[in-house]
Amino acid sequence: MNEVLEQLTAEQLDKEASAFDHHNAAYRDHSVEILDHIQATRPFTHTTAHGGFWLATKGTALLEITRNLGDFSSVHDIVIPPLQQPKQTPIHIDPPDLYDYRAILNPLFSPARMKARAAEIRALAAELMDDIVARGRGDVVLELAQPLTGRLTLRLLGIPEEDWPHYAVPMHELVYSTRPMEERLALTAPMYARLQREVRRLKEHPVPGSIMEYLHNVDMAGRKLRLDEIDSICMLMIGGGFDTTQALVGMAAVYLGRNPDRRQELVDEPDLIESATEEFLRVFPPTQGNSRRAINDVVVAGHTIKAGEDVFMSWVAANRDPDEFEDPHKIDFRRENNRHYSFGLGPHRCLGSHLARLEAMACLEVLIAKAPAYRLDEAGVEKAHDIGTVAGYNTVPIIV
Repeated sequence: MNEVLEQLTAEQLDKEASAFDHHNAAYRDHSVEILDHIQATRPFTHTTAHGGFWLATKGTALLEITRNLGDFSSVHDIVIPPLQQPKQTPIHIDPPDLYDYRAILNPLFSPARMKARAAEIRALAAELMDDIVARGRGDVVLELAQPLTGRLTLRLLGIPEEDWPHYAVPMHELVYSTRPMEERLALTAPMYARLQREVRRLKEHPVPGSIMEYLHNVDMAGRKLRLDEIDSICMLMIGGGFDTTQALVGMAAVYLGRNPDRRQELVDEPDLIESATEEFLRVFPPTQGNSRRAINDVVVAGHTIKAGEDVFMSWVAANRDPDEFEDPHKIDFRRENNRHYSFGLGPHRCLGSHLARLEAMACLEVLIAKAPAYRLDEAGVEKAHDIGTVAGYNTVPIIV
């Protein structure tokens, strides 16, 4: 619902800063205020939430951490608190072993390879949007962005794309739900089992040209990948491929629906959609941040982090850093040199960033072209209850 929330008082902001928790309701509703306050008063700070961790909000600190491969590790997990799901290859692997995996995976999502599929992506987006227009209403998340990202990800893998809800629904529940972790993991167990069956089926009956065929046959540093490694890599692609891009599209659609003058800019100048997508990535990054664990005592931004302590790197805060971005809270579709942090930094930088850009652009293109005067059905607009891992909307219904 399009409600105006009262701003937090200085006392409330101090309280949220000292016990910063990106999973609580205050952060969900006031994340920009809270992070602005922290960045201005204590840009590198310690919080008592979730057993205690450090919070980095400036790009300089983020670079310092991600470049320090000797003192920081991703093996424990990359989110706080840990999702407690099976460890994923290669995101929970440190260099130098990580480089062997990235050497075989990076080419799968290269700019040239993804650009070659741009027409295919736009065609699917147009098909989905045409269905919404024909009915006069629909949901940007549930009926455009989610099926687009879900179907394309499974199509790339070689899994029947009509199976996308079997993966999208439990994955969405895992990252957005406020249910106890045990319940969420129980809901996602059938998804993991389904994927494992597909990995083994496609080893015997490969889909030519698919990622799964490639993974079963590729040579990595003189050996073939194990089945459990392929399971994990594919699960990571599904997790990254489904929920993050649809979250970005949902947030952009809500912003444009509530700011029709900005939407009209894109209607009048559709060539701006590419740079607008980049700006939406900066101000509405789906992944709020990632964590690293110190494996040695180390000093960052003048603070000593003890071995075993975690640091949460806030991509969203760094994206609004006034030391790096002029007028950082302004959404500028013509912003130049937009070197945001939304895809992460260092050797773990998002593998599918080029695909994500194309998918988001395709959704915004068809939304603007086919429903230039759409209206949000505000009564049905529902923000995720927990945006600490992936920020987005559960539903974004529109009337066209």
